[in-house]
Amino acid sequence: MNSKFFMSVLVPWSILLPVGIGLFKLNLLPKNARIIWYYLLVSAVINFAASFIGRRLHVNNLPLIHLYTAIEGVLFCWFYKTTLQAPKNSLLFRLLPVLFVLLCIINALFFQSIYTYSSYTRSLEAIMCILFALNYFARMATTNNSKKIILLPAFHFNTGIFLYFSGAFMLFVFSNFIFNLSDADYYIIWVIHAGFVLCMYLFFSTAFLLCKK
Repeated sequence: MNSKFFMSVLVPWSILLPVGIGLFKLNLLPKNARIIWYYLLVSAVINFAASFIGRRLHVNNLPLIHLYTAIEGVLFCWFYKTTLQAPKNSLLFRLLPVLFVLLCIINALFFQSIYTYSSYTRSLEAIMCILFALNYFARMATTNNSKKIILLPAFHFNTGIFLYFSGAFMLFVFSNFIFNLSDADYYIIWVIHAGFVLCMYLFFSTAFLLCKK
């Protein structure tokens, strides 16, 4: 398969698979699955808008990445609050989304302009999601559940999130260095990133298929 087709066409459009399955089963989705579905909708709209602005209008689309990072971080906090069944008055899940959005704003104002890649907040978000995912795995390992873990939608949602952010973390951390690589090396790294995104979408699709009333 042509790598350009894979990165520019197949992976971006593959988001329609989990979105379509989630839409078809919308009435059967529990709260945490609906949050992931909302996340996919936001991701699709912003990514396609960024692609149009960057490729068609030839305008810097990185401000959308700053916005996307803030929204994505809040949605994943909401997802894990629901999945981990945190108390409604949990201080962690009340403060964390607010603090993350504030850090995104501070980063854009004082450290990384909205016209540069938001590597600091992307890296912070990755760490946050990896820790949440590990917390979920730890709970599953210590919980007596009569249902097979492989049949739990939340397991597949969590696995997709963990796989993606674990793989993309180093890319976020060294993104400014990566931008200075040769075109060939730069392209290879982003193809690998696209592969992690595709895996996440496939796990999400499986999770939606497993959702039942």
